[in-house]
Amino acid sequence: MSNQAPILLMTYRRVVSTLSILQLLKKFAQNKIYIFQDGLKSDDHKVEYFETKKIIKKFIKSNNNIKFKFISPKSNLSQKFNLPYALDTVFRKNESAIILEDDCIPSKDFFKFCNLLLLKYKNDNRISQISGNNFLNFKKFKRRNDDSYFFSKFTSSWGWATWKSRWNCYDSEIKIWPKVNIEKWLNDILPNKKSLEFWTKAFSRRYNLLDDDWDRAWTFVNFVNNRLNIFPNKNLISNIGYDNFALHSNPKKWNNLKIETMKFPLIHPSIICYDREVDCFLTDEGFSTPKLSFRIKNRLKKFFS
Repeated sequence: MSNQAPILLMTYRRVVSTLSILQLLKKFAQNKIYIFQDGLKSDDHKVEYFETKKIIKKFIKSNNNIKFKFISPKSNLSQKFNLPYALDTVFRKNESAIILEDDCIPSKDFFKFCNLLLLKYKNDNRISQISGNNFLNFKKFKRRNDDSYFFSKFTSSWGWATWKSRWNCYDSEIKIWPKVNIEKWLNDILPNKKSLEFWTKAFSRRYNLLDDDWDRAWTFVNFVNNRLNIFPNKNLISNIGYDNFALHSNPKKWNNLKIETMKFPLIHPSIICYDREVDCFLTDEGFSTPKLSFRIKNRLKKFFS
């Protein structure tokens, strides 16, 4: 496909999955790849870290028909700064990018889907990003139509794409959170009380540096700019982030979802508006704090396992 967006692969010490994704990128004819490996965080990570670096360099050397840029800072940037640093590097020379982390296994359709929509919505600032995953189908959720994709206020970083023009307003410190919170703007942005409670807590923790991540700040900037994320009607990414290398836990039911086949040509929505029913469902399924009884039960399971 012409006009391919470059790929940014974020990795650290997942040897097997990093190689698997690189082989898939080659198989799916991706010809411009940025690879980011954060600096070493702990001596405990040395073996897998340097083995990952070794297979990356070997892969680059043996595939000189692909344009590579290997980004590997000397010190560890942490979860808060590593992806912003890498994506800023990509956007110095590119207007759009497709981003994969080393626990996200993509389908071939994912790249075609992203590239088509990166082109279609490149000048539409209502759209923040394009996601590759679908959290609805495994639960047999019935959407209101058969469009190839739909819009949500929520973002997902399990295989996604965006534009330099959207990323430019990213603020890792979410400096206007106190104003948003005091003036209760999230009440107007979010679909229900459960969602409001979840994201208020998440942004408060993030603003006070209690959590080390980049993605909540990205969700925040999209909320306050009233932007929409695109989700496909088929799941195009399988997340394997439940291994021993994971820094943050996912809802277990979303791990290792089956990859599905997307039909082309795409059926484009005629109405650009977030789907309230979908966002309420996603809130119940994962973008909310589980009930206390559920959390206690889970802790007990971990304690006795």
